[in-house]
Amino acid sequence: MKFLQSKYTWIVAILLCGYGYILSCTHDDELIVGSGPNIERGNDKMGLSDSKVSYDKSHSNVGWETAYIGSTALLTGRFNSFGINAFEFDESNAAGISFDAWVWVNSVNTSEPGRDQGCLQTTFGTNTSMTTEAANIAVIKSKSVEFSKTDKGYIVKADFTFHGVTKEITAKLKYVGKAPSGDGTIEVYGFNLQFNFLAKTDFQISSNNIGDNIDVYCNAIFRKKL
Repeated sequence: MKFLQSKYTWIVAILLCGYGYILSCTHDDELIVGSGPNIERGNDKMGLSDSKVSYDKSHSNVGWETAYIGSTALLTGRFNSFGINAFEFDESNAAGISFDAWVWVNSVNTSEPGRDQGCLQTTFGTNTSMTTEAANIAVIKSKSVEFSKTDKGYIVKADFTFHGVTKEITAKLKYVGKAPSGDGTIEVYGFNLQFNFLAKTDFQISSNNIGDNIDVYCNAIFRKKL
């Protein structure tokens, strides 16, 4: 009897182990659902190729910041002269987004004229008499655009030309949205673009006045006649 009881005990143990193995195998086939954000985009479209759309420079700006002397408090400023040569936007189609924009480097403005017309222009390799010379124009032109995987923004690969040198940079484009203006015959569209570049490492700037890393913040407004 003891032998039979022992034998049955082993059989039950083996069956239980087999059942547990089968249950564990079934979990391998379960679909694991990600917990990422639920990103929903609209269908807004606009661009300068449409004669009803215009760039509103008066309500747009281009700002920048860098560590003064490379390691102290931030030195911040903006540019007075800038513009957009081309801009196309399709909210639900990243491949339908493109832009081409520029600034005049000698229009740097930190609200301190003595600094802007002195050390900063020397730092950037420009002067007050320049206009379309290569040393005075910074250009950013998109190459490809993809949807951001974390929010409603867009990841942009672009060629950035500064100080006569062109490098590929990565920028983040955000569509802020649209709103009616005036008597309702105008729609206003807003966008933000942010990127950074290494002025000394990549663009041959030689100066102790600024840090190597420069952050750029662009806000662009467009107006569309309905």
